[in-house]
Amino acid sequence: MTPEELEAMDAFEKEFDRMPEEMQEALVEMVKQLKKMPENKRAELFEAFDKLSALMEDREGKTDFEENDFDEDEDYGDVSNYSHFLPSDEVQKYTLRVTLKGLKPAIYRKFNVPSNISLRLLSELIIDLVGWEGSHLNQFRKGDDYYAPAYQRENEMPMIFGPARNHNQEEFALSDILCEKGKTIEWEYDFGDSWLHEVRLSSIGEYAEGEAPISFVKGDRACPPEDCGGIWGYEDLLEIRERWLKYTAHAGKRPSRDDLERLEWYDMNRDFDPEEFDTDYAREICDDFCK
Repeated sequence: MTPEELEAMDAFEKEFDRMPEEMQEALVEMVKQLKKMPENKRAELFEAFDKLSALMEDREGKTDFEENDFDEDEDYGDVSNYSHFLPSDEVQKYTLRVTLKGLKPAIYRKFNVPSNISLRLLSELIIDLVGWEGSHLNQFRKGDDYYAPAYQRENEMPMIFGPARNHNQEEFALSDILCEKGKTIEWEYDFGDSWLHEVRLSSIGEYAEGEAPISFVKGDRACPPEDCGGIWGYEDLLEIRERWLKYTAHAGKRPSRDDLERLEWYDMNRDFDPEEFDTDYAREICDDFCK
């Protein structure tokens, strides 16, 4: 192998060791399946991967809302131009637990919403409660069905692996895709960093007279910074921050200048606390969504 190939292999092994165990197992199984494939089929698959990579690079450059991508006369952050709650014969109280996948201890938010809340309003609520800025695309997923806000569906990335059906979040209520206790759907934020959230229906109940339709129950841990590279990037930043805190306490080696600049760029220096969560502010968010 050439020095460049050895260097690439070493870098991959380091990344592999950092992956969650289930992802390592999936990669090992994928390699086994690739070895069994005929050479022509393998070539077709790699060609499809190249297409997907090109599409992702193109989309990543357009992740933030750009002036030329949307109608300048429409306010995409305006939550008043669509139905917040869809018609329903029976409205139940859903208790949801939204957990950011891939991190331990878990970053989660638990809250109550009516069963007929539109998926669009629910996505806006999740963004605010988790702590995202809302400057990236998002979608719900259940099996091969994807549910995205109307304004972003025009430029959707085509699915090149298997069937997929794309839907407008504004036309579906939560109960249309999640109605059994204990069942889950997936919500993704920022298709570049790919923050995946499990949305679990923890319980189904009835509203008491005068009870607010949307209310907060509990949550834990701070939201990661935007555009930091997803789960792996955030974990790397947490490790750098831990080394920096040990250094400032005269108990470790000083991180590199590049690492310190990364902490400063993502506002993850001493003032950032990954364990911090403001329950009172989360309650205020839910109160605002009830207005």
